[in-house]
Amino acid sequence: MKRVDVAIVGAGSAGCVTARRCSELGLRTLLLDRKSESAIGTKVCGDEISKSHFEATGIDFPEGKEVSSCVAGADVYPPNLDHKLDVRGWKDFDGWTVDRLLFGQRLLGEAKQAGAQLRPESHVSGVIFKGEQVVGVQYKDMSSKETHSINCKLLVDASGFASVVRKKIDSPFVEKEIEKRDIALCYREILRLKMPLAEPEVARVFLGGEYSPGGYSWIFPKGVQEINSGVGVAGGKKRGSPKSLFLAFKENYPLLFGSTVLDSGGGAVPVRRPIWSLVANGVAFIGDAAFMVNPIHGGGIGAGMRAGVILAEVAKVAISKNDLSAKGLWHYNTRFLTNFGRRLASLEIFKRLLTDVTDEEMNFGFAKRILEASDLMRANQGDGLSMGIREKMKRVKRGIRRTSLLLKLQRATSLMKKIDKEFANYPVNPNGLEDWKTSVKNIIDSAVFTK
Repeated sequence: MKRVDVAIVGAGSAGCVTARRCSELGLRTLLLDRKSESAIGTKVCGDEISKSHFEATGIDFPEGKEVSSCVAGADVYPPNLDHKLDVRGWKDFDGWTVDRLLFGQRLLGEAKQAGAQLRPESHVSGVIFKGEQVVGVQYKDMSSKETHSINCKLLVDASGFASVVRKKIDSPFVEKEIEKRDIALCYREILRLKMPLAEPEVARVFLGGEYSPGGYSWIFPKGVQEINSGVGVAGGKKRGSPKSLFLAFKENYPLLFGSTVLDSGGGAVPVRRPIWSLVANGVAFIGDAAFMVNPIHGGGIGAGMRAGVILAEVAKVAISKNDLSAKGLWHYNTRFLTNFGRRLASLEIFKRLLTDVTDEEMNFGFAKRILEASDLMRANQGDGLSMGIREKMKRVKRGIRRTSLLLKLQRATSLMKKIDKEFANYPVNPNGLEDWKTSVKNIIDSAVFTK
């Protein structure tokens, strides 16, 4: 295969879903991945995914050994661990923690069955251009040590946060830089507990505090007596390594006493809105390479799956029209960013609120119910934080001794509505991108809640 319609770098969940759908639409598709075929699917992450993503894409639910645990709710704790919020009964939250390897292998198998070809142990070393148009990719076969070139009509970067393709392209449409505060450094362990979980269907999330300053810790069930637990903190603030913070958490949180480590690892994940444009001439970006993650907890499996279906359908039309320019691929931007991308963008504002407020404000807000479980779920669903007059008055009365958090919450609500509106009006063609970027930047820059 020296020439294909679509070459996809990265066989993670986003890459495999894109490859499957491209192949189903009759496009000659090639997957490149640096891992061996048997290792595709392994990744350090929280392993949790909502049922809603499968319902939106038509991809079969995880089943059998793919499912580590069913998840039907969460307990969200403030820094002092008192007055937790019980998040229950929200359909968007229902889902699973999955065996990442088995789930990834299933998605890869479905892509191959649809007709996609796989070249594992392939390290991408370069991008091929014709003028300003991407027309192919170079890679090194790690077994033979030989370098190969593949010509393609569309190159897809699904290589994760490393984004090996995006960093090699100099284009006004391609965003390369990311602020350190928008990167979460994470460390997690798969643990076997000494005692079974009392509620194996409930996740636990811990905001801020001594063990995850300016970030979060988590405990996600992976069975009755097995969990995925870790710490994520914003980069650039010298708060200690995520591993050292997690080990301190493990030593002091009773549930984790005496647990056995089954697996461990760390990494980095973007925790902000998606990149400005998901396309440039001859190339498209997806998954973590496009910052398609939930800024609150860094989960990105579902967003990448949703985007993969859209990208394949846009690619089919663009190839049939022989227009693989940014303009010819622009519909990928407008379909994803005005829909699910809007949710991710508004969640960046909420993430900044949660990381900027002090631990004392957070503790008070939980204790006095200034912050409610419904706020978390409405924000996660992209519905903002709108409160009626009666609800506002109730919260003012409960928090009369300290109104700072309520004022910040109201300001975050306003900014979330503004950025949601901007993403709903994403430019219909490349000509409007710069003005739109300026408007969004102004909103993001004003999302500071430290005073």
